[in-house]
This record gives sequence, structure tokens and C-alpha cells, in this order.
Amino acid sequence: MDLEFNLHKGQLEVFNNNKRFKIVVAGRRWGKSRLACITLLVEALKNTNEYGYSLQGKEVYYIAPTFEQAKRIMWGLIKMLGNKVIASVYENTGAITLINGRKIELKGADRPDTLRGVGLGYVVLDEIADMKPEVWEQIIRPALADVKGGALFIGTPKGKNHFFNLVEDAGKDEEEWGTFSFKSIDNPTLDSK
Repeated sequence: MDLEFNLHKGQLEVFNNNKRFKIVVAGRRWGKSRLACITLLVEALKNTNEYGYSLQGKEVYYIAPTFEQAKRIMWGLIKMLGNKVIASVYENTGAITLINGRKIELKGADRPDTLRGVGLGYVVLDEIADMKPEVWEQIIRPALADVKGGALFIGTPKGKNHFFNLVEDAGKDEEEWGTFSFKSIDNPTLDSK
């Protein structure tokens, strides 16, 4: 199945980067959600990852600060962009099964314990600055460990907090981490006036 997505230069830079963990700090309307959606679909269509691990039975999560935010931000977009590869949609639970049997699920971080207990192949954490630090550190990162799953962090700058610290720490491990910073106006589809 051929999927065609249009990404602008900055989005392509992030998408084509082969780091296991990617952090994108960008202004509003830069295109973080579109990049996240395309990444979710591509990652969920993989049956094995670049490390040779089977991803069957490994979920792909999109996590926003709340489930309501996740649905509002991602649900319509993922159904639209993924319509050729979606086998079934579960509206109430925010879950999509793709044609290869793998699932993408929308989640909220406001009840962190509901994120426990599954093995993950990939995750997008949106506005991680609005989540408790333990969501990544104690729940999501360990859930990725057995298959060396990856993560994309997207957010807007909000001062010095745990997201700021994550960006700082990522700079110390350039083997696994890639960090990117963009302004809203770096999106060429925005009118500069």
C-alpha cells in the first residue's frame, strides 16, 4: 500500500532522522501534530524495527495530557491521513487497528497508572511539559525497553521544567537522542504577515 504524505522541510528533517528518541520543540502551528500523526502511522505499519525486533503485539501510543486532548488533536487527523491502511476504528476507546493487525491508541497522561502493563513499539508524547515526569521515566520508557522502541516528544516551550531538563539531558546522549527546535514561522505554509 502506497501512502503519500506532504511534509515541509523541518518536518522531513525530523522524520528522516534515525535517532531512537526525538524531541521537537516548536512554536504553535509549526506542524507538530501532522508530523506526529504520520510518524504514528508509519511506525504502526512496521512489523519489525531497525533493531530486528518483532513488533507484533507491541502497541503504538499517542499520549496527550488528557484523553480528551488526544481525541481533539489527533483523532480526526489520523483517521483522515490513515484511511487507506485502517482496518477498524473504535471511537469510544480511541483505538485504531491497521491492516497489518497492529494498533494505534490515543491515551491521556492524567491517570498515569492506566498506561502501565503493555509493551510498546513506539510512542508520541505531546506537550510532555504538561505531564508528570514519571509518565516518561517510570512508565513509558520501560514499556519500550524490550524491543528498543522509539519515541517522539513534541511540545511548545514553557520555561524551565522537566521537558526543559529532558532536552538538556538529550544533548548529552547524541547516539540515541535527536533534538530539534523550530519557530512557528518555520512552517512555510504560514503567512508571515
